[in-house]
Amino acid sequence: MDKCLETMVKASSADATDSKLVERIRAGDEVAFELLFRSYYPRLCRFTLRLIRDCSDAEQLVQDVFLNVWEMRESWSPRGTVRSYLYRAAKNQVLNYLKHRRVVGRVEELEGQHAEIARASLQEDYERKELTVAVQQAIELLPPRCKLVFALHRQEGLTYSEIADVLEISVKTVETQIGRALSVLRKVLRPYLAVVMTLMHSLQS
Repeated sequence: MDKCLETMVKASSADATDSKLVERIRAGDEVAFELLFRSYYPRLCRFTLRLIRDCSDAEQLVQDVFLNVWEMRESWSPRGTVRSYLYRAAKNQVLNYLKHRRVVGRVEELEGQHAEIARASLQEDYERKELTVAVQQAIELLPPRCKLVFALHRQEGLTYSEIADVLEISVKTVETQIGRALSVLRKVLRPYLAVVMTLMHSLQS
């Protein structure tokens, strides 16, 4: 017999057998369901494995195909042949699996980004506090009048003229004291320059 014709005859015979199994399965025949399972499970696993390259997941997806068939057995009416239905169902399981993996991968990526942002934020908070402590310690190193002038200007927001009026000194003296304070602070805070630049950048963005 011609190979092609022989294949068609076998397929036709298999389709007829499958159709009978469908009828029995719809009636709740567990033996018929097991026959269908044993007939197609290995083939569907091979098919699915070609698509996802994970043996365990491939088997699980095929098992889900048959589980769905059994759960909907009373209304099960496959379009086309049973064989084509099962392969199509397996393909759809694979597509859903891959879609889920992409979503999970994206979620994990976003979670990683959020964790990185959180770590960066904690680091920035720590550096900000560290810098605040360093500035305060540097201010404490200033001579008394210099410290007072600097505090009135930078912390209380007074102008040079207002400071001169409050302390009964000249504006020129205020300028000198502020300059001296900034010079001392620059030297003391030089190790924190990178932190200062980072914080300034974050405030500007």
